[in-house]
Amino acid sequence: MKRGYLFLIGGAEDRKKDKHVLQNLVEQTRPRSILIIPTASAYPQDVYRSYRDAFRDLSVDQVNYLDIRYRDEAEREDYLEAVEQADLVFLGGGDQVKLVDVLNHTQLFNRMCARFNSGDLHIAGTSAGAAAAGNPILYNGDRRGYKKGSIKYSEGFGLIDGVVIDTHFSARRRFARLCQLLISGHFRKGIGLDEDTGIMIYPNMQFKVIGSGMVTIVNSVHATGSNYHAVAKGDMLRFNNMHVGCLPAGTLFSLKKWSILNRVRRLRS
Repeated sequence: MKRGYLFLIGGAEDRKKDKHVLQNLVEQTRPRSILIIPTASAYPQDVYRSYRDAFRDLSVDQVNYLDIRYRDEAEREDYLEAVEQADLVFLGGGDQVKLVDVLNHTQLFNRMCARFNSGDLHIAGTSAGAAAAGNPILYNGDRRGYKKGSIKYSEGFGLIDGVVIDTHFSARRRFARLCQLLISGHFRKGIGLDEDTGIMIYPNMQFKVIGSGMVTIVNSVHATGSNYHAVAKGDMLRFNNMHVGCLPAGTLFSLKKWSILNRVRRLRS
């Protein structure tokens, strides 16, 4: 399997001190050139400067960005050439719906995917950039996720198809909204990423947990007692036997088997 590495971060990763999560990304992928795409943000230049400084501190000198705000800009030949020259594309945080709407199914994103699937390009994303990597993307419903109809979902990039990625998971209390999507019957598996925490997904579809927080895995295949299809919008939801796992740093997990492959080796490995 030739796929590149896919590194998904739950947001709010340290960019000022030891930069442990970003340092691990650089050590694993060894990029000579990083291309930052801050399309999800309302302040793209600020996002670029922040990550440029962080990556340069980590000895990556060539850090560029594409200020893409509209779909037609993702067809520009110079932007396509920039993707061809990059070793790592980094998708910044903000609004995952905006990010997918602007980039999905464009020439630029198709070029990214082609290079990624051939193993010539690595892709990383934080916050919205990580959430957009799954399919579908989930939004709305913070702290109200147990009320039917409080969440929304739409098409994602599908870099991991059929798995929902949620970010800022513990800090924004998003367990309930992920469960609501999974008991709706449309999708069965989800991953919640805490802040300053990421997963490095290898080409064999195993991932390793990196950072200071926790990764939560949720699987509704064996859930019972759901009232999702019987209650009205706004009513409280009920379910039982949701399978939930908690993965600290160092844990190796198989997406294919949906199972832990080893014990935690080090606290922040």
